[in-house]
Amino acid sequence: MRSVRPGVKYEAVFKLNVMLEKLTEDLRKLVQNWLEQLEVQLRYSEHTVICYRRDMCDFLNFLSNHESNIIDLEILKNLKLSDFRAWLSHRVNNDLSARSNARALSSVKSFFYYLAKLNLINTKIVDSVRRSKLSKLLPKPIPEDNVMKFLNQKFYFENDPQWVTNRDRALYTLLYSTGLRINEALNIKTRDIEQEMKIRGKGKKDRIVLLFPVTLERIKTYINTCPYDLKDGFLFVGVRGKRLSASSVDYRLKRLQILNDLPEHSSAHAFRHSFATHLIQKGADLRSVQELLGHESLETTQIYTDVDNYNLLKIYEKTHPLENE
Repeated sequence: MRSVRPGVKYEAVFKLNVMLEKLTEDLRKLVQNWLEQLEVQLRYSEHTVICYRRDMCDFLNFLSNHESNIIDLEILKNLKLSDFRAWLSHRVNNDLSARSNARALSSVKSFFYYLAKLNLINTKIVDSVRRSKLSKLLPKPIPEDNVMKFLNQKFYFENDPQWVTNRDRALYTLLYSTGLRINEALNIKTRDIEQEMKIRGKGKKDRIVLLFPVTLERIKTYINTCPYDLKDGFLFVGVRGKRLSASSVDYRLKRLQILNDLPEHSSAHAFRHSFATHLIQKGADLRSVQELLGHESLETTQIYTDVDNYNLLKIYEKTHPLENE
C-alpha cells in the first residue's frame, strides 16, 4: 500500500519532535514554549509558526551534527560567529536561496532573543550575524487583459463538473476583486458572505472588504450548483467536500497557464499582486490600497509603486526615439 505524505503542518511537528530528541529536556521545553509564544501571545499565523519550526529544526540538527553531541543551553551560550557562518554556508551549499536563508536566520535570532528575555543567554554573538543583502524582488502581477479574459472563461477543464468550474471562477474573481490572501479566502464560511464582509488577516487583525455584484453573483452560482451542503461550513470545498487547500488551487493554476495565456508566475497570490498593482496604475492612493490589502505598514504597500515605475521605465525604453539610435 502506498504511504501518504503527511500534510505540511503534521510534517513540521513530526520533524520537530524528532529534533527534540537531540536536545536536553530543559532546552526542549524552551523551544516548545517559544513556539507557543509565537502562536498564542504574538499571534503569528499558522504558516509562519510552521516556518519557524522548520528553521529551528534545521539549525539544531546542524548543531547536533556539528558538535556530535546532545544540544543543551550551555552549547548555545558558547556558540561563536563561525558556528553561525558554518550553518549558513551549509544552507548555501544545499542550494537554499538567499531569501530562505535570511528568513531562517530571523527565526533563529527570534529564539535567541526569547532566551535573552529570560536572562538565559547573551545575544552579543547572534547580533553580530549579518544576513546577506537581498536583491529587491518586485511582485509579479498578471497583465490586466489576461486576468479579465481568464475570469470570463466558460469552463476551465472540459472534464470538470460544472460546479467545479463555477467554484474556480468565483474564487479567482474574489481574489482579484478584493486582494485577499489565498488562505483568507479559503477560510471564509458560507454564512459570512455579504456585500461588506469582515476578513480576519495576519496577526488576527480584522478588515472590511467589499464584494462587487459580479463577485457575489459568481459565488451564488457556485453555491447553487455545488453538490455539497455549504451552509454551515467553508465556502470553497474540493471534490470530496472538504475545505479547498491553497496547494490545490496553485496546482490547478499551473495546469491552466498554457490553456489560458497566463504567465509562468501565475499563482493565487499573483491575483493579490494584480489587484494592488492595477489599482495603483488606475490612480488609487497608497493608503487606501494599504487598508484593502491589510498591510500593517505603508512601506510594505509601497513596493507596488515600484512595480508601476518599473513598467513605466520599460515603456519609456521601448518607445523613446533615442532608444533606437
